[in-house]
Amino acid sequence: MESTEHGTGPTGGGGRRPSPGVYRRRRLAVTILALLVVAALAVGGAVATGLFGRQDTADGPPAAGSTTSPTGPAYSASRTPPSASASTSAASSSAPASPRAGATAGGSPSASDRCDPADVVVVAETDERTYSPEEAPVLSLVIRNGGTAACTVNVGTSQMEFVLTRGADRVFSSVDCQESSEDLDRVIEPGGEERATFEWARNRTVPGCTVVEEEPAKGSYTLTTRLGARSSPPVTFTLQ
Repeated sequence: MESTEHGTGPTGGGGRRPSPGVYRRRRLAVTILALLVVAALAVGGAVATGLFGRQDTADGPPAAGSTTSPTGPAYSASRTPPSASASTSAASSSAPASPRAGATAGGSPSASDRCDPADVVVVAETDERTYSPEEAPVLSLVIRNGGTAACTVNVGTSQMEFVLTRGADRVFSSVDCQESSEDLDRVIEPGGEERATFEWARNRTVPGCTVVEEEPAKGSYTLTTRLGARSSPPVTFTLQ
């Protein structure tokens, strides 16, 4: 009986063996698919890296050099005589008064080199002699080194006071409503000075910071400043 060949492939059912061209096309398709997968993984990794980078920037520590302003009085150093190195509005009768100091002498404080009290000169000054009803007097406490060598003085708010009187009437004191105070040691060169300025809001105060409704009247007032046990000669000014 005559037999008939239906194919030469290895599988049954009469299938044909794929040609070499088919094998080449299949290998090319597999290679292209692999390249696409690698590219997709690379892009995904880059995107993920970018997201984590942005997250680190947003949640990480602040950039170097950033500062937070401290609370409390601010002190600034200067080697030139100040006109008004720092100032603050005077407190109302229900708020603390906070004079501020500005240095005119440099150097590092040394607690072992305190000024002789006899060499510490305390002076009171005002920016004007007469004030219109709309003006707030600016008062100054000046501390000078009258000695021949540099020395250290505590010029903090723990030591200073501004007192206003009118005749026998005690009108105002900067410590009446002062909630807290601090020490501040500064080295003052011979002939150098420290200056604290204070803007008086034309209000009355009493010890304990009890509210006083009465406002100071027009007329002549006397300013005396104090640093520790040292007090200034009085100076006068007029409220119109």
